[in-house]
Amino acid sequence: MKTYQMEKDISFSYMLSAFALLIPFPGRLAYGIILVLLLNVQMLTIPFFKSLVRFARLDDLLSVLTAVMLLCESVVCKLLLSLYAPLLALTLSFVIYLPAVSAFVISHLRPADRTTDKLTEIRDNMRYSLAFSAFALLFFLIRDICGYGTITFPGRKELVCLTLPAAHADGLHLGVFLASIPGAVLLVFLIFFLIWQIRRKMDSVGGTADDTRA
Repeated sequence: MKTYQMEKDISFSYMLSAFALLIPFPGRLAYGIILVLLLNVQMLTIPFFKSLVRFARLDDLLSVLTAVMLLCESVVCKLLLSLYAPLLALTLSFVIYLPAVSAFVISHLRPADRTTDKLTEIRDNMRYSLAFSAFALLFFLIRDICGYGTITFPGRKELVCLTLPAAHADGLHLGVFLASIPGAVLLVFLIFFLIWQIRRKMDSVGGTADDTRA
């Protein structure tokens, strides 16, 4: 029971820390794709890097070295993006470093367990990361459609933009708010509230079931 509760707490804390990434990013699906790719790469490399640090017997410096590694990955990603699509790199600016912060926080949510094999750690990391990725892409897609009437993808010189038939409808202008940072804050707050309500209902149902068995 304690393990299940701890797993729920970790999952909830993970979602809270990951959702913070969604606010400063521009409300375009193209930028969401870059965010998701970078976050998943970092979450995938963390277990391998931890194994390397432990092999070198530098466990005391694990947190510092992990932070440096994630920062270096972000710098490399920024450089590669600047070479491929300078406009995208310029638009993202410093926010491209935020996935590293989230990945670092997520990697330290679970207590360190040296008995956990690497495959299990990778599976756990990617389970959370892919679940968030699916939601994040949907989040950016909604903001892109409602705010701009488009669906965008990363392009070399500019965004690859698919304009929807209803892009110039009068009612669509109301969705521009969702594409802004205040709109993203409101949307994330509503999602937090919905998740909190669902989690409270699940805990209530679980508690009732335990009382019935007793």
